[in-house]
This record gives sequence, C-alpha cells and structure tokens, in this order.
Amino acid sequence: MTNFFRYSLLTGLLFFIQTNSWATEVVEKIHIDADHMQLNIETGFSVYTGNVKIAQGELKLTGDRVTLQQSNKEVERITVTGKPAHYNHVTENGENIQAESEYMVYTANQNKLVMTVNAKLKQPGHQVSSQKIVYDTEKKIVIAGDKSGSPSPLDDGSNANQRVNITLTPKKEPVTEKK
Repeated sequence: MTNFFRYSLLTGLLFFIQTNSWATEVVEKIHIDADHMQLNIETGFSVYTGNVKIAQGELKLTGDRVTLQQSNKEVERITVTGKPAHYNHVTENGENIQAESEYMVYTANQNKLVMTVNAKLKQPGHQVSSQKIVYDTEKKIVIAGDKSGSPSPLDDGSNANQRVNITLTPKKEPVTEKK
C-alpha cells in the first residue's frame, strides 16, 4: 500500500466520537492501521483485518479483525476479535486500564465495553477475569459473569459455568514500630 493511498485512506476514515471514554473535550481523530480494509461508504460499515490497531488519544484497541459501524460520521459500535484482542486506556487521572478477551464489543451511545471468552480487566488495585465482563467506561462500573448462562458468540459451550476471579491489591500502609 503506497504512502499516498494509506494517507488518503486514513484521511477518509477519521471518525469523531462524543463519549467520555473515547474522547476528551477536544475531539480526537481515530487512527486505524490494518493489513486489509473494506468500507461501504453508503452504510458506514467497515471491516479491518490483519493485525488491526486503532488509536484515539490515550485509547488503544488491537485485534485480528475489527468491524466498525458508524452513522452520521459518528462511531456507533466497534467489534474486535483476536487471540486475544486488547484494550488499553490511560485515563485523565493517569490510571492505566487494560483488558483482553477473544471478543469485544464497544457500544458508543451506552459507553459500554462487553468482553467475552477468556476476558480479563486490570485496573489499579484490582484484576477481574471471567468468561464475560461488562465495563461501563463512563461510570467506571464492572460487571463480571453471566447470570443468564448465555454463551458468547465465540464460546463453544465448554466455558459456560466458569466463575468470576477477582484479585484485590490493598493499599500499603506504612508499618509503624511498637515501642
């Protein structure tokens, strides 16, 4: 892919998102890098395959395949698959939030990231792993496990009854000597 074509392609694919997780007060451009892409200009649906990397400011997504659905030049939904797919976001407070799973769906109007199949979410002070994790990126709420027992689209059914695993790291308090 020539640099001119790549530049033209990326220029044509600059999307703006109005959500807290994906944008700050200044709307940032989304940069996408992939081995292959297919875009339907009329519907706003695009598919990216092969070592896909998406970046917007301090937010990064990577995966083997990404589908992006937009309407009126605003992203509505991003689906990422990979072995695993990765999510990395440095918040305004400088906290690093990392996630991985084989299947991720980000719904912009709900500020929701749903991760299924071997899902892990790491935030300062704790880590959660489950077959399903729902992360509200605006309210900073994490829900893990699936009460309904519904398998994900990629789950073969063998992981349907797995439990949620949580690791909490307490803040270290200074040790004082007793006299």
